[in-house]
Amino acid sequence: MDGLDIMRNPTQQFSTPLGVLFTLILILMILVFPQPSTGQSDQSDLTGIQVALYTGGPTSESSRESLSRMFSWMNASVTVLSGSAIREGELENFDLVVIPGGYAPDFIDDIGARGLDKIRDFTSNGGSFIGVCAGAYFASDYIIWQGIPTEYRLDLFDGAAVGAIDQIAPWPNFQMCTISINRNSIRIDLSSEPANHTIMYFGGPYFLPSDPSEIEILATYDINDEAAMISFEYGQGRVFLSGPHPEWEEDSDRDNASWPDDFDDNGSEWNLMLSVSLWLTENVNKPSITEFQLPHLVGVAFLVVGAIGTVAIFIHVLRNRVDYRNKFYQRGPETADLLMFTFVHS
Repeated sequence: MDGLDIMRNPTQQFSTPLGVLFTLILILMILVFPQPSTGQSDQSDLTGIQVALYTGGPTSESSRESLSRMFSWMNASVTVLSGSAIREGELENFDLVVIPGGYAPDFIDDIGARGLDKIRDFTSNGGSFIGVCAGAYFASDYIIWQGIPTEYRLDLFDGAAVGAIDQIAPWPNFQMCTISINRNSIRIDLSSEPANHTIMYFGGPYFLPSDPSEIEILATYDINDEAAMISFEYGQGRVFLSGPHPEWEEDSDRDNASWPDDFDDNGSEWNLMLSVSLWLTENVNKPSITEFQLPHLVGVAFLVVGAIGTVAIFIHVLRNRVDYRNKFYQRGPETADLLMFTFVHS
C-alpha cells in the first residue's frame, strides 16, 4: 500500500491492529470470567454432597443402614440426624434429606410440627428430599392405609399414598415384586436401566397424584400398573418417592442388611438410585450471583472501561496522524511522499 492509498483509505491502516486489540480484550474477559460449574449433571457420583439421613427410630434400622451404605457408595457424605436436630434447623447444612422405611406415624410424632416446617422450607428453598416406603407415606398429603384415609402434614406430594398392596403381599408380609422402569423419563436419564427391576416390597404405597402433570412416574408396579416411584419439583427443590425398597441388596452383603438375603433381586437398584440422586442434586454446585458474579464484577468493569478507553485513544492517535499527513499532502506530493515514507517505515 502506497502513501496515497493510506491517506485515501485511512481506516485500512488500523483495522488490523484494532482486530488484534479486540481479540486480546475477548481473551482477557474469558480469563477473568471463570466458567461456571455445570452442576452435578457433569458428575458421576455424589462427591461433595451432604446427605442428612433421618434416624427413624428402631423400625428404621435396616433401611437406614442400607441407605447409609448406598449413599457412601455414591461418595456422598452421610450424617444421621435425629428429629430434634431437624427441629433445631440443622438441615441448613445439607443438600439432601432422606427419610427411610419404618413407621410414618412415629416419624411425624418424633419430628413434630416445627420439624415438618423445617423439612418443607428446606425443600422449597432448593434442597432435595428422598422418601422410601414409610418415608414416602410421610411426605404425602394424605394416605389410604388398608382402605382408611388419613391426612398427613408434610404435604410435599400433593396426592394420596395408597397401601398396602395386597396383590403383592398383604401387610405385614413382604415379597419381591417386579417394577417397570420409565426409560424415556424426561427428568432423569434412565435409558441405561433394564426394562424391569425385581425389588423388595414391604407395605409401601403406590401414588395417586392430584395433578398428574406435576409429577413424573419413574416406575410402575407390574401387578397393577400403578406408580411405584415418582419424581417432582417442590418450590425450588426436588423430590423422589419410592414405594418399594431400592436400598436393600437381596443378593449382596454390601448393604449390611442380612434379613432379606434369602431373596434374589436379579441385580441392583443402586445405579438407578445414583441417577435419581444426581438429578436431585444437580443444581447444588451451580454458583449463585453471590458465589460467581459479584466477586468478578468489579474486575470485569475495570477491564471493560480500560479496554474502551484504550481503543478510543488508539483510534484518536491514528486518525490524528492521518489528518496530519493529509495536511502535508496538500502542500505537495513530494512533501507527502517524504512523510509517508517516514511513517510507513517508522
